[in-house]
Amino acid sequence: MFGKKITLIVLPQGAPKRVKTYHIPRLLPIACLAIGLIGLIGLAAFSGYTQRQYSRFADQTAELERLRQKAVQQNMQIYAFNDKIRLVEREMAKLRQYERKLQASAREATLPVQPRRRGQGGSDSESTGPGPGLKATTAELVRQMHRDLDRLLSEASIHEQNQQKLGSYFEDSKSIMASTPDCWPVQGTLTSTFGYRSSPFGRQTEFHRGIDLSAPTGTPIIAPADGLVVSSEWNSGYGLILAINHGYGIVTRYAHLSQCYVEPGQFVRRGQRVASVGRSGRTTGAHLHYEVILKGIPVNPARFLTARK
Repeated sequence: MFGKKITLIVLPQGAPKRVKTYHIPRLLPIACLAIGLIGLIGLAAFSGYTQRQYSRFADQTAELERLRQKAVQQNMQIYAFNDKIRLVEREMAKLRQYERKLQASAREATLPVQPRRRGQGGSDSESTGPGPGLKATTAELVRQMHRDLDRLLSEASIHEQNQQKLGSYFEDSKSIMASTPDCWPVQGTLTSTFGYRSSPFGRQTEFHRGIDLSAPTGTPIIAPADGLVVSSEWNSGYGLILAINHGYGIVTRYAHLSQCYVEPGQFVRRGQRVASVGRSGRTTGAHLHYEVILKGIPVNPARFLTARK
């Protein structure tokens, strides 16, 4: 049956012409049909594969765009932080200039001033970061910012010590002593020091601008020196916060309070009760967050604390 052939007879139109006869295998139409079906199935499979690949490519493209946007935002934050460091450097340049003037005026006095660290120097306008015409990778910029912060903190500490010693030659010594914090503002336990630390609310590292002194809620907080109350307000992170200006560029701040007993504009004396320990704001427990700010720069309050008996 399958070995027989199919005969095709072609009759031309018009003038009488020779009739043409064609013999084709009987399986040829079936084979053509099978090949056509296989081609259609293959085309459908290829189309489905292409569609899946396109969908996967579109998802990957969207993810890459999201990561690119995130990287751009992180870079913007890093460069903004770098700008703040440059601003602090300019303020430190002003402090260096002021210190040189004081040293020039006290040149004839036998005043022991702590020398600068070896290897530091340059003009007041120097900046260790990349200049406006240079490009730095994000990793290089982050490393440079950490080095700059360490240097600025160390330099701020040196300037703070030098200016305290130099200032005694130009201000009334009794007034300076009365206005310089030199005692513990609260009887408590030191639980967190000044500088970099692990955040108590997560795994990230943060810069702690003061010290934490743990004490029960309601424990009295005293003024560590004479001064003028400049603010008593609420802050979302620090809770109830108090600030006292002691003159000569020194300001102390007290946070997480439960109550304030003084008001802005009020003059306070060393040893006077000004507030009570609390746990207002963002905190893990009752304690006092205590800061000492010199010429607008946070310094280590431990340098102003006398040894307790």
